[in-house]
Amino acid sequence: MGELIPTIILGFVLIYPLWRIFSRAGLAPALSLFVFVPFVGGLIVLAVLAFSRWPATEGAGGSA
Repeated sequence: MGELIPTIILGFVLIYPLWRIFSRAGLAPALSLFVFVPFVGGLIVLAVLAFSRWPATEGAGGSA
């Protein structure tokens, strides 16, 4: 129980910036809630951000 409280607090601290990143990238902001999945939540969020196409940057002149 002692390790659960800091983990929950860290999750709530990360939700707002991740919500903003997902919304500005043109992805569903609710994907930031994966942070609360034990053990692999952070990896899921990073994988989604790293390997998905960002609709907000499509057609912005970048090379892909």
